[in-house]
Amino acid sequence: MLDLATLHRRASRVLPPRIDTCRVVLDVAGEAELTALLLPLGHRHRGTIAFELSSSTRQALDACPLVFLQDACVAREGLARHGAPLAYEAWRPLPQGLSSGFITRTRDGRVRLQLDPAHGLALYAWDDYRGDTFIH
Repeated sequence: MLDLATLHRRASRVLPPRIDTCRVVLDVAGEAELTALLLPLGHRHRGTIAFELSSSTRQALDACPLVFLQDACVAREGLARHGAPLAYEAWRPLPQGLSSGFITRTRDGRVRLQLDPAHGLALYAWDDYRGDTFIH
């Protein structure tokens, strides 16, 4: 079993460097489940990981969000050891009436990344089966 700091470090590689987080929120995914996702022994084709946003990221999102997110379109690292980092589309605000925040997706449509500054969360959701037909 990996320790919580290692779980967070490994999971956060899918996030752009500008999106700073403190930890993985384990009430969404248990520690054992998250460890299974991050080890190369198996592959889950869909799921969600929640991160707690750092205070500096929350402040930047409150101050000037779209300027802050303008340069947040490439993940820290690739999913595979030598893979290219995920590339995200431009960020946009969530439609009125939904929870406040911002959303983007990968160019292939398999991953959605949503920021909810009011609740201090970043939600990374993937669905390998959807591909270009991803709907949000």
